[in-house]
Amino acid sequence: MLLKRAFVFACLLALAPRTASAVQYEIFIDIEAEEDLYDLLVTEQISESSFDALLLLYQTRVELNRANRSRLYLLPNLDYKHVDRILAYRKETGVIHSLGDLIAGGVLEAEVAGSLRPFVIVRVPDAPKLQTSGFVRVQGRWSGRYDRLPPASAVQARIKTLRHLDMGLAGALTRNRLRRVRWDQSRSGLVAEAEHVRFEVPKLYVEWEDDKWEIIGGTYRIGFGQRLTFDVTDQVTPNGFFGDYELRRNNELGLRCRRAAGELAASPCPSDRVTRVTPDYAWTNRLAGVAMGLKDLSVGQGWLQLYAWGSYQVHRIPQIEVVDARTCSDPRRDDDPACRAPPVYIPTGGPSAPASTATFATLPAMYAEGLAGANVSYFWHDRAHIGLTGYRSVPRWLIPGAELGFQEFSRKPFGGAFGAVGADAAFGFGVQDFFAEVARSLDAEVGGGGGYGVIVRSVTTLPATEVDVSARYYGSRYVNPYARPVSAPDELDGLRARDEAGFRLRTTTRLGPRVGLRTIADGWHQLSSGSFNGLLFARADLQIAASWVWSVWTEYRNSAAQRVLLATRLAYEPVHRLTLSGQFQHRSVGARVGGVRLQQDVAAILTVTTRPVDVLRIRLRVRYDFEDISDNHRLPQALWAYLDAALTLRQRDMLRLTWMPH
Repeated sequence: MLLKRAFVFACLLALAPRTASAVQYEIFIDIEAEEDLYDLLVTEQISESSFDALLLLYQTRVELNRANRSRLYLLPNLDYKHVDRILAYRKETGVIHSLGDLIAGGVLEAEVAGSLRPFVIVRVPDAPKLQTSGFVRVQGRWSGRYDRLPPASAVQARIKTLRHLDMGLAGALTRNRLRRVRWDQSRSGLVAEAEHVRFEVPKLYVEWEDDKWEIIGGTYRIGFGQRLTFDVTDQVTPNGFFGDYELRRNNELGLRCRRAAGELAASPCPSDRVTRVTPDYAWTNRLAGVAMGLKDLSVGQGWLQLYAWGSYQVHRIPQIEVVDARTCSDPRRDDDPACRAPPVYIPTGGPSAPASTATFATLPAMYAEGLAGANVSYFWHDRAHIGLTGYRSVPRWLIPGAELGFQEFSRKPFGGAFGAVGADAAFGFGVQDFFAEVARSLDAEVGGGGGYGVIVRSVTTLPATEVDVSARYYGSRYVNPYARPVSAPDELDGLRARDEAGFRLRTTTRLGPRVGLRTIADGWHQLSSGSFNGLLFARADLQIAASWVWSVWTEYRNSAAQRVLLATRLAYEPVHRLTLSGQFQHRSVGARVGGVRLQQDVAAILTVTTRPVDVLRIRLRVRYDFEDISDNHRLPQALWAYLDAALTLRQRDMLRLTWMPH
């Protein structure tokens, strides 16, 4: 397919947050609770990748007295200048007792230090050995009389004790998932049990960490370098592992009945009503097994870092990503009916009774993945190192009687085992930090076998500006599902870090106490098609007066589909305990081919937040969406609202109730 060619030029100028902040997030991050991150995502003030990183960071936290330079840089609103000040202060004083120490010592501005509170843990190294801290969080959601009972529920818990012991758990009551998939030879398709209630514990870990060693058993995340060879952390600068007890929720209601006719005369779903229900709490499967790390082994003038990890994880998979490997040796043959995803039948009677088929289904426990990897790095100091990373993965399908495989658009390569090996390096002096990584992927795909990827990155930290510049090359045969480096939003066969050569510039600049500059300019050449695509983004926040903040942001994306966004937001705080904000945005989307117009959408959002007393926060939001304003009947118009009340009895005790009429 021919894609429109465009030459992307210039970097948009705009105004930015009140305080200089790190460039990995689109705005100055200032939240109180997890719900605030969902608000930023729903109002499109942060991207999905930023949301993923911030949600995980909020749930796992950074230990201020133990984190190294790369780990501290994960914190929002910090640049390397802030990070180096924290490390220097920690070395001088020996310990940080609270964020207030950093303010009093002139290390961080009060606003920046306050914004870190939801993302850090301050544990004094010489605290009593039996000192224990932790939390338990219970959530539940219900959407009305058509919803399944019991309501969608989830629990998260974390305990830190004995100075070095950390334990975490996440469980969920699921009701909308298919169960027990098997192969039916007579139907040449899959058969699954219908949805029913089940309590699952997808995340559980136990971790021990001291100044030199760390070991973990259970669910965890790990990553290194510029994320080109191996990373499952969703973080910008990973180096090592941490326990994973992540849970998340979907704000969109889902269809209660998702069935096609299959062997029946008609679909069993009612045709006169489209009933929607609360989605289950969700999670992302990453790694489950054991990992060990030697963080600091003195060698010469520096130190050696050694990590090894192994994982055996059972995965679910969307139905459309499965192929019958006995009838289709190469799933890239899209015109071959044998390469289509096999149907999934849902019997309601006996084994031979006619059955409907599932639509838009995610199938549980379809394949297991055995994975092993290692990293060795030598550090001259915090800003200079060289490292080697490698891993190998072997997927194994768990459905007896069938030979299944991955479709070509699945993230996992089809054909068998895969892996990658790579080297990364970093070097910094003064205001400048340089990073680089090169990797080679290995796979068993037909006509594949692997390819090369390279990324080079520079970060310049000036008194009021941070500039992040990166250049990248990911070959068309670089097939690595565990690569998450800087990349364009488009994909080739399910992977973003593939089939492109590009250049990206990101800046954050403070222009006085009220005005700043934040921009992104990204251009990339798609190797397979020869097209040149681009992405431009700018965000502005202006402190007009003590009680008024005006924001405007814009985005232009030109690739297989075009997207143009222009949004503005005005926030007003007439009194200390009341904030009003209004937001309007206009979006143009679509594939502009042969002169076809782009679809024009508009949205308006009104938010009222109040604190009648210190322990109670109430938030009301009303949103109106009008898709394709040129045609009043082609697409739906939606008006929705939600009312949220959060009661904070103590610093770590919160009761939250949310009501969403629909």
